[in-house]
Amino acid sequence: MVSMNAASSVSPASSPSISSVAPWRRRAALLRLGVGPLAIAGFFLPWAHGPGPFAANEFTGFALVGFAGRLQALDLSVAQGGLLWAFRLGILGVAIAGTWQLLLAPRHHGHPAYRVSGWYLATAGVLILATGVLRAGLTLPPAGLACLAMAAALFVVSRVVRPTG
Repeated sequence: MVSMNAASSVSPASSPSISSVAPWRRRAALLRLGVGPLAIAGFFLPWAHGPGPFAANEFTGFALVGFAGRLQALDLSVAQGGLLWAFRLGILGVAIAGTWQLLLAPRHHGHPAYRVSGWYLATAGVLILATGVLRAGLTLPPAGLACLAMAAALFVVSRVVRPTG
């Protein structure tokens, strides 16, 4: 008959504390689950308001992609057309990255596309928010920029902050 030692490696007494890890995983999962919906909502909410007499106009990410598409009908140089395509794809990338976050966050947050799309959202959020601050100064951002900034912050916090102990 084999007797079990109380401090053996299969004993629950020597295993890491499950109670200290489980709450963190639940909180990180909640942060992860919020990134995609916030980014997608931010894409369709206003990012900026028009200047001067166009102050009643709101520009969403969706509207900016369409506006850039209409500008491509103009007779532009190759460099200008290329920059316009890059601008258009960069903004459209916010919606695409938000969709990847929405699909991969619940179960597949270890997938490389999850990390790439999350860091894309974080980078785009910083760049777009910095553009908004340079354009309008330190004011309360429009709803779309606020959602995008919140999505970027949630992703960064869920990836950078690790549980202790």
